[in-house]
Amino acid sequence: MDFYKQKDFGQLISAPFIFFGKEFKPLITGLLVFIGPFILTEYVLTNLFHFQSAESISAQLQNLGNGNFTGTLFIMLLISFFQNVMLYTYISAYIKTLSQEGFGNVEIQQVWSEMKRVYWPNTGGLFLGSIIIVIGLFLILLPGIYLAVVLYPLFAIIIFENKGAVQSISRSLELIKGNWWLAFGLLIIMGIILISLVAVLTLFFQNLYAIIATGTSLFVLNSVTNSLLDVLSSVFFISTPIFLYGHLIALNEQPELVNRISEISDAEDITDSEKGETQNEDSGRDRLINDSDTDRFKPKF
Repeated sequence: MDFYKQKDFGQLISAPFIFFGKEFKPLITGLLVFIGPFILTEYVLTNLFHFQSAESISAQLQNLGNGNFTGTLFIMLLISFFQNVMLYTYISAYIKTLSQEGFGNVEIQQVWSEMKRVYWPNTGGLFLGSIIIVIGLFLILLPGIYLAVVLYPLFAIIIFENKGAVQSISRSLELIKGNWWLAFGLLIIMGIILISLVAVLTLFFQNLYAIIATGTSLFVLNSVTNSLLDVLSSVFFISTPIFLYGHLIALNEQPELVNRISEISDAEDITDSEKGETQNEDSGRDRLINDSDTDRFKPKF
């Protein structure tokens, strides 16, 4: 997989879909392992506290004085936050492993090794990034939008460059400089595509379930399907800025040229080493010849 390669806009849009199609089985397996427990926990809490729909939650938000509801809402928001951290960590770790191993060669154990290394930096990155964007949105809408785009490749930087959250924010500003409109267009177009796909699939499954189920079973099917669609759409949304990162690195820092120079340098070192060995062998051979010639003319007693 040629990750560090300049891409046109169409290639940046199609890259997450190609990634999803070629890595479908191991990618879905990892989602079940790492994200499944969060979805299951949210589902249990939703049923345990009788949150029957988004409308009922909105209605109960008016009663924030109710300690039980406030505590439960906080727990669910906390679970949702760490689920998002896990999603960002998993997808970014998967693509980094993929960039090294190539399509069809990724092992979940390799991805897990990367995830353990960057989970907490990703947690800090999501927390700080969210605060910065929210502050920007509260001040004026435009700064919030600008900052959201600037921080778009944040998680790719954390995992690919082994930087902490604060350093990655600074690095993100550096990479996006001069490429803000590209990142903005990519964010908007991918958002429109994903929202449209999710809306169509949600409507399809709702109509299907209305035929085959009623009551509680209908609610359960819709809840599970909505959660799965959210996770799957997140795969595309999260992977898009990671592929953008590879493009920006190739555009600004030309890693292919650096790697090629390194390879040429290594090849020259090997050649020089081989030449040295050859010269040593030749000189040794010459010494043997000279020694034998000298012995030939020595007086014999």
